[in-house]
Amino acid sequence: MAANVDLMATGDATASQLIRFLGRESGSLKYRIAISSTVSGLSRGLLLATFNAAAIVAARGEFDFWLVGAFVAALIVHLITKYDSAYQGERMMRRMVQNLRLELCEKLLFSQLRFVERKGAAAVYAHISTDISQLGRSAVTLVRNIEAFIVLIFALIYLGWLSPPGLLAAVITLTLSAIVYRVQDGKAEQLLRLSRVKEDEFFKGVYDLVQGFKELKLNRAQHVSLADHLSTVSSEYRRLSVAGTARHQTSLVTSQAFLFGLVAILVFILPPLFPSASASVFQFLATVLFIIGPVEQLISSADPVTRARIALGAINDLEKDLNTGLANPEGREQAVLPFRFDTIEFRDVHYAFENADEEETFGLGPINLHLKRGEVLFVRGGNGAGKTTLLKLLAGLYYPSAGSVLVDGHVIGAGDRQRYREMFTAVFSDFYLFQKLYGMEDPDPVYVDALLDELQIRHKTRLEGDRFSTVSLSSGQRKRLAYAVSRLSDRQIYVFDEFAADQDPAFRRYFYVAILPELKRQGKTVVAVTHDDRWFTAGDRLIKLDYGRIAEETLTPESV
Repeated sequence: MAANVDLMATGDATASQLIRFLGRESGSLKYRIAISSTVSGLSRGLLLATFNAAAIVAARGEFDFWLVGAFVAALIVHLITKYDSAYQGERMMRRMVQNLRLELCEKLLFSQLRFVERKGAAAVYAHISTDISQLGRSAVTLVRNIEAFIVLIFALIYLGWLSPPGLLAAVITLTLSAIVYRVQDGKAEQLLRLSRVKEDEFFKGVYDLVQGFKELKLNRAQHVSLADHLSTVSSEYRRLSVAGTARHQTSLVTSQAFLFGLVAILVFILPPLFPSASASVFQFLATVLFIIGPVEQLISSADPVTRARIALGAINDLEKDLNTGLANPEGREQAVLPFRFDTIEFRDVHYAFENADEEETFGLGPINLHLKRGEVLFVRGGNGAGKTTLLKLLAGLYYPSAGSVLVDGHVIGAGDRQRYREMFTAVFSDFYLFQKLYGMEDPDPVYVDALLDELQIRHKTRLEGDRFSTVSLSSGQRKRLAYAVSRLSDRQIYVFDEFAADQDPAFRRYFYVAILPELKRQGKTVVAVTHDDRWFTAGDRLIKLDYGRIAEETLTPESV
């Protein structure tokens, strides 16, 4: 399982670490694959021995029925076990990819919001899609390598049986080939690592393109600049990737040159030096030609294996960061009961944003705040005052750097965080609207229709089973639909971040004079960031944030 990765240092994984990782991920299937691949390699080697023995018999003008039987038996065993190893290897790869993706997704779901914000969606997508897929491809490659390695060992043993000098020549040739490969592989690894960085950069650019599409359509200079950036980064990725692969191809071509050099040694040089070996020239030639395929398989696997090592290093770095965020477990129960509260208190709460160098760039606090059940609290303040940060702290999405959050006098610890968060529902300014109603079993369609009617969007979308027919609405309508989903969740505390800002004047008035009073009548608590001073009287209290602190707190006129 991905959780068992033992690579805690950043950077690329080694080949042995990659093999151990794949071995763990493959589970019990690795034993069946190893057996099938070994038998497939041995039976393929027996085919070589049968060919050579048949050639000798045929040279004498004879026919051996038993050799034909041995050939047919070896061929059948080889085809069956080769199919089995390939099929089981594909099963192993698909299961591994699925497990890795689900495990990383689970860890992401239990990670901190700040980690996801800092890491960025594009990088997370790249890890879950590109890197894990690359690991899956390497698993299939290593399965093929098992058979190739067995065939190579069998052929070398057979060559040594034919002629010890021939074996010595083969070992020297393959050793020189391996040295050249290792030199080239080191250079290729550097190029492929740089190409992986450029690939990440390209995905970030694509994410900018999709998320900022409207802005790009309005600004041709920005459009051209992003297009140029994507082209430049893509070209760099292509150049580095091709250069890295070319290094591996150089290793493959060099290995082929060594192998054909070995053929030349066995055919032209060995017989004059060792006359007794002359009769074995045909067997030498057949054996060396037979091992060209396995050697090419082993050498050509260098590229996907190197990419897989880089991918595993990247996944490990992601998982290391995730594990750091999960150091204080919150519990992973599927059903969590929320706290029932009368008061929530912030006692000297601080929160610090840090950059990549762990230097504080913005601080909120100290915040001392009491929130009572059934009250409507408005929050105002200038840009950068910390309003949204305060909402995320209040909803438990950010954890205080210092200070305490108390529910009815009980200090919220790591094990209480999800119970605390379950009290809240929120519509943030950067909210995401799910088309499917996850976690809501059998919503009452009559109630949903009534909500959509109340929010004046039933003519735009409707509930179909457990999902809305569309979420492609205007910004204000999307916020209303998000609020409808919040109502369906029926939480104790409703958080709004500039909810009314995108609404038309009529619905903005309805929000303050109808929706908020109705929530208050139901005993719900509301915390809303707003700058609509005309409607401040709809709240019970108003606080003003300035430079990360509560600069002012007043009762609204109607609550005095």
